[in-house]
Amino acid sequence: MIHDLVNETRYRVSTMLDERRPLDGMLGLPALFTVILLGFMVLTSHETVDLEQQSQMEADAQTYLDQGRFMEARLTAMRLARNGTENQKAVLIEAKALRGMGKEKDAMRLLSHSAPLERPGYAPAHVLQAAIVLSQTTPDPAVAKRHIENALQADPSNEDGLELAARFAAIQRDWKAALRFLTKINLEKRADLMLMKATALQYSGMKDDAIKCAQEAEQALRNVDKGTVGADRIRFSIAVSLSLQRRFEDAVKWVVGTNTGKPDQEERQVLGGIYLSWSRHLKDQAMVDKLQVLQLLEKGIQISPESQDLIMAFLHDCEEFSTDTEERKRHVERVLGEGGIATSFLHYYMGVQDWKNGERDSARTHFELASSLNPGFSVISNNLAMAIASVSSKQDELEKALSMMDELLKREPENPFYLDTRGHVHAKLGRFKEAVGDFERALPKARNQDSTHAKLADLYQHLGMQDLAAQHRNASLARMQPSKPATAIQ
Repeated sequence: MIHDLVNETRYRVSTMLDERRPLDGMLGLPALFTVILLGFMVLTSHETVDLEQQSQMEADAQTYLDQGRFMEARLTAMRLARNGTENQKAVLIEAKALRGMGKEKDAMRLLSHSAPLERPGYAPAHVLQAAIVLSQTTPDPAVAKRHIENALQADPSNEDGLELAARFAAIQRDWKAALRFLTKINLEKRADLMLMKATALQYSGMKDDAIKCAQEAEQALRNVDKGTVGADRIRFSIAVSLSLQRRFEDAVKWVVGTNTGKPDQEERQVLGGIYLSWSRHLKDQAMVDKLQVLQLLEKGIQISPESQDLIMAFLHDCEEFSTDTEERKRHVERVLGEGGIATSFLHYYMGVQDWKNGERDSARTHFELASSLNPGFSVISNNLAMAIASVSSKQDELEKALSMMDELLKREPENPFYLDTRGHVHAKLGRFKEAVGDFERALPKARNQDSTHAKLADLYQHLGMQDLAAQHRNASLARMQPSKPATAIQ
């Protein structure tokens, strides 16, 4: 309609000018400009209304999401997506709503359009997919890592992507990588990330910087409103910050002194972690008080008997500090004989001792008991699979061992212990090519490379590859390390 009016006015002006009425024509020009201006005002007004409506709908969808009203959030996001030609924010909100409704596969499918695994796409969608993958009962770290990499390629400054990358690196104990990502994030109002940075600095060997960062984190945490949701989380974080400053006694006193009831599991874990850090700090000193180190670990186990890190540190230190086998055994039985998870590690310890003494069947029995009490713990599962490969010739048992190792290697694809164990299982099943693949991958980081070379020599001999067999046999003889364990038992 505006277009017709403009043309009609233009025709009128042209007619007036053609009729040699320049004055009237000039007087008619403002009318033309007025009509054009009004047209633009109408169009711009319509566009502004659309933008305002879109912003309001985005805000409404986000509010529903924050309130846990996932169905309403999804419906609003779907309307928002229909109104816009390509509203990626709406897609993201809908995917979050689907996740909240327990439809994570649908959320992943929706996000994959704007953020496919094969190439960088919309960075926030990659981040959300990585978070969903990592939250699964059986996470897939490789897929999560690929999405994180895609997100940072698409937008290197995306703070959600940088934060998830730092947390992922911390889970993998790659502290230098975590530190690299954290340095790119503004931590001014993120006390939790300051604490992670302090931890990364400590494990990267920068202890003075770690203490300074932990002090800043402590101050920031103490300034947080104590009435906010997550007060216990703040309390525990302050304890961790004190521990990172080597103020271990203060950390224990803080947790105990601020507790108003019976300590729950999380509080016990925090206390156990403080005692573990305290013991590691003392062990690093030039003059090690071995008795005090073991006493701290015992206190930690008494408070947090489900802490596998504490128990493994205790077993390792017992082995390192004590030369009397019987005395060590009595000590371990006294500390770990109280039932539950701790007893699983008692069987684990006894299985390792039997293995060292050549009693493979007895070792397998202990590893099976440990696994039944503590299913899924990686070190126990690895040792059980190795014991099965050593003493069993039954197809079903060997297949079970193989399945266990496949699961472990999904979580840690390059773990040399797991690759070594699976190589032994493959070899026992007569699958020599698969065994060679595992041992070759394990070789660069193998604890005892001469043993791995010897195993590869035997396998290549079976496969009729004489040159490679001779090469590995020579390498085994040249690198012989008789003092190191020859198998993947941990």
